[in-house]
Amino acid sequence: MKLRILLFVILSALVAGVVYRIHYANNGDDKKRGDKALSVKTVPVAVRDFPRVIDLPGTLEAAQQVAIVSQASGTLQRQHVQEGDVVKAGQVLFSLDARPAQARIAQTQATLAGARAEVAEAQKKLERLTPLMQPGYISRQEFDDAQLALEAARARAGTASADLETARLDAQYAQILAPIAGRVGRIAVRPGSLVQAGGETLTTLLATDEIDVRASVAQQDWPQLALARKRGKVMADVFFDADHTLRAQGELVFVDAQIDATTGTVPIKVRLIGTPPALLSGQGVQLRLQLGSEPNAKVVPEAALQHAQQGAYVYVVRGGKAVVQAVEQIRSLDGDQVVEGALHAGEPVLVEIPQRLKAGGKVELEGDKNADQAAGVGKAP
Repeated sequence: MKLRILLFVILSALVAGVVYRIHYANNGDDKKRGDKALSVKTVPVAVRDFPRVIDLPGTLEAAQQVAIVSQASGTLQRQHVQEGDVVKAGQVLFSLDARPAQARIAQTQATLAGARAEVAEAQKKLERLTPLMQPGYISRQEFDDAQLALEAARARAGTASADLETARLDAQYAQILAPIAGRVGRIAVRPGSLVQAGGETLTTLLATDEIDVRASVAQQDWPQLALARKRGKVMADVFFDADHTLRAQGELVFVDAQIDATTGTVPIKVRLIGTPPALLSGQGVQLRLQLGSEPNAKVVPEAALQHAQQGAYVYVVRGGKAVVQAVEQIRSLDGDQVVEGALHAGEPVLVEIPQRLKAGGKVELEGDKNADQAAGVGKAP
């Protein structure tokens, strides 16, 4: 029994010794860690002019787009262009069968000739009766009837002349011409089809030399856009939705006079400078309106911003320690953030926060650590 008690006492002493050593070792390590500065990655606060922009989704469209509709009825006889062709203004696109119009021209020419003969005959008769009216050789009724016959003949001649002009226009409209230079869209009819005047669209011409970006500005952003317009031209950059590579630049050319009640936005248009080949009508793009710049803005990377219930803050290295500095977010662009707060140009702010970092903890800039290591190379221990 005494032996068991002795063994228990010895085992307890051993366990107590191990626990003491572990506890002492951990406390020593924690103390060492607390005294050791954490290596941190920082970026200096920049004070510079910061662009003020509005980013919007937009859709490309041709600045000029014309639906080609026949002005005369007839059978489509010939198609002179193909889909996708680039045509000049005045170029023939389609030809209708002009023979009915030409037949009407011949018919109305004959009718007009007869009407003009009637006018000439009625004019001669009135001239013969005029000298006989004064002495009373003819009655007043007979003279008035001669005048009325002349007027009727002139009216028939005018009608025939109008019919002849209409027939000539129909013959002219048999040649359907391009009103503008552009690219031919989808062709909806083929030779042999019956075309009605003012009927379906034969094709669409899209101007290739001018492209617009159609977009809408939210009503809360409208005041700053209106202010930028008062200062002068508002320029814009155009990007593809998939990336931020600049594709084209343009100028704001149209702003609607009222807010769209359905969407709560203001429709706008930006006309591109030049015609980049990579851009086509109907394509979705990203539009960035340039509204000017904010001078002397405090700029930090968005990665430096931290968030808490009290608001945003950053870690600033001051006196070798990571100090919490409250800031107010103003605007962001392409990974940079404009903030307001007690920051100074060139102050290092942390962009990667170590898990063991505590407010007020000692830190060492990565660049300073590397410089110290480089300075120590080759020195005797």
